Amino acid sequence: MKSLEKQLQIGLGILLLSLFLGQLIIANLSTRKILSEFVTSRLELDAKRIVDSLKFTENTTVIRWRRLNPVYNTAYSGHYYAIKLEPKNQSAKSDKGIEQQTILSPSLQNTKLPLNASKLPVILHDVNGPEGQHLIVLTQKYQRNGHNIIISVAENMSLLMKQRKHFTWVFITIGNVGFLLMIALQSYILRRLFKHLDKSRNEIKNIESGKQQLLSENVPSEIYPLVKEFNHSLSLMQKRLERSRNSLGNLAHALKTPLSILFQALDDDGNSEGKIGDKKQAKLQAERIRQLMERELKRARMAGLGNSSHRFEPHEELPVLSDVLKQAHKRSKLEIAFVIDEKVTTFGDREDMLELFGNLLDNACKWAKSQVLCEINKNPKNNFINICIEDDGMGQTDDELLNLTQRGIRLDESVDGHGLGLAICKDIVKLYGGAMSFERSTKLGGLLVLIELPSRL
Repeated sequence: MKSLEKQLQIGLGILLLSLFLGQLIIANLSTRKILSEFVTSRLELDAKRIVDSLKFTENTTVIRWRRLNPVYNTAYSGHYYAIKLEPKNQSAKSDKGIEQQTILSPSLQNTKLPLNASKLPVILHDVNGPEGQHLIVLTQKYQRNGHNIIISVAENMSLLMKQRKHFTWVFITIGNVGFLLMIALQSYILRRLFKHLDKSRNEIKNIESGKQQLLSENVPSEIYPLVKEFNHSLSLMQKRLERSRNSLGNLAHALKTPLSILFQALDDDGNSEGKIGDKKQAKLQAERIRQLMERELKRARMAGLGNSSHRFEPHEELPVLSDVLKQAHKRSKLEIAFVIDEKVTTFGDREDMLELFGNLLDNACKWAKSQVLCEINKNPKNNFINICIEDDGMGQTDDELLNLTQRGIRLDESVDGHGLGLAICKDIVKLYGGAMSFERSTKLGGLLVLIELPSRL
């Protein structure tokens, strides 16, 4: 069984870890760039000061030390320079006697710095310096008094890199602590939220024991649709159970009379004429019992295809129901036509709607001469499902239409039935908060049944 808490923790952990690694990489690159630009700008200023401090004589070039930072005179101070001077015009060496000259800062203690580069200026990082120091070296080219001057200025980055490394570890430590705190906080919040599910679970146990009818809807909005659908299913189950009990009561009531007559017919009173009449009466009542059984079997066959918890899909279910009804009535000329709006997809519980349409279409097939029409569409004004079922039978008078939904009343004894189908349909429509009415069909001339059902069932 999968744990929602573990799945959320894994998801949050991956997200936080990705965010943390991204921040670490950005912070590492940013601090390196900031330190490099800061030190490089300082080295550029020092290089200009060194050039300004140069004094050119007839035979040599010297540095005026007072104009430079004393740190360049301290051995291994971490601040170094190297200067390479050469004539601007190589033929001028014979005129002035000035040769190529290299000057190193006293702080280098005869250690060399890189002075040759194909393209200047250039910045070199992590250059090995004296006593294992890590240097950043800036090499630039200048021109003074007919000479090309190449200057490399360097600074020890070991201390700054150590501080940067310390900052990185502090950042990692804070990130790890924050990561663990976020996971712990998420677990605490989830467990508090799941207490609402514990409450709903206890309510389900109360429903099972009969102490409670429905779940409380005072729950977080994320699980409210689930609780609402569960309560809706519970209400349908309760009303369906009540309807099943009514159906059993109706069946028992319908069987009571023929059984009583049947028992009376089986009593032997010694009268031969009475025996013949009782035999006919017994046969008639047995036929009525058989019709009742056939009716219930037909209802079970029409509602018994598939899972009863499914939603009713008219485009798929009604053609199958039509085939069942044609087989039940066995009339070659009987035609059942369906006109279903494409906007109508699913509505109601499958078992309830199959019983509703099964009773109505079965009743229409009994009365129809050859044609039954079923139309289903959606009213855009009130968002209701409109159902219209009509046949080309004899039709009824206004007084007969008023009595159609009264339980047990039949208007034509020549047609098999016991007057309970339309009453059951009325109960189903009432269960869903709809309305049902009867009129005379203007298209086919027979009975017209009009039903309105809410689309959000």
